[in-house]
Amino acid sequence: MRDSSEKMREWYKMERDFMFKVRQCGGFDIEHLMESKPGCCNFWASEIIKDQIAPTDMVLYARLGIHKYNMIQGTNLQLHGVEKYNAYTKVAYSSHYVTAVAKDPAADGSLVTFQTSFYEEGFGIKRLTCSIARPKPGPHEEDQASESETESETEYEYSSSLPEWPGENAFDDKKHYYVVKKSEIRKNDWIRLYLELAFYTANMTLPNLDLSKLVITKVAVYTSDESIAVPNERLNARNAIFYIKYKYWPHKSKAHRGFKTTRDRIAIVRRNIEKFSGDITLTFEGTCKWWRTFL
Repeated sequence: MRDSSEKMREWYKMERDFMFKVRQCGGFDIEHLMESKPGCCNFWASEIIKDQIAPTDMVLYARLGIHKYNMIQGTNLQLHGVEKYNAYTKVAYSSHYVTAVAKDPAADGSLVTFQTSFYEEGFGIKRLTCSIARPKPGPHEEDQASESETESETEYEYSSSLPEWPGENAFDDKKHYYVVKKSEIRKNDWIRLYLELAFYTANMTLPNLDLSKLVITKVAVYTSDESIAVPNERLNARNAIFYIKYKYWPHKSKAHRGFKTTRDRIAIVRRNIEKFSGDITLTFEGTCKWWRTFL
């Protein structure tokens, strides 16, 4: 028994020392450390080689990081591709570091290397927090960037549950709800990103899962802040709940050949943006509960 516990302590120390070195590098450019990675450490580093398709979740994470950056900086960067990603997984949580390439339409489509990191936790209810979202800093900027990215206490109260879909009459409450126009759904493509994140997380075991088959039919946003004068400004609220009604059409092209029309499904996504750090946290169902996803 003593030998077993001593070995576990040794493994723990090896993992702790290795992860300390990873964090010193910010979690991103750590290829030079991988030869010293202990076998007991659940840390992986993967590079996307030419013509290889990046994992769906890493693409979604990269898009969310760029979305966070655009919200804070007022920019319009767009994902061009994923270069590499690192992941550290434990039973109750995981950390992800994604290096991507973003395109800047305001600069004639020039490309910029973009870094973003995520902390994922929860089982039935999933919480996904994006802390780092930035163009890759230069050699003289890295120390300053690492110092500025410290953990901060959240200024909102976390709820371990999600609300139910409100009754249709609830959307008549203009002080708290705003029903999003179809043109606004198309303009704000991050609404679809929220749906894709929630749907993929809960349904990743579906065979031939195809996010392009998701069709949004209705979106309403709720905020507790009654001081918002312009209704559609609720889309930009730091703390908001998005109620998304959608259909999943895996056989849409066959609908006219006797296949049953798909039923309306729902996704509920809570967004919290920390006032001081700018960290964005999305909360949604982590597993598919059919009695909650169908109307």
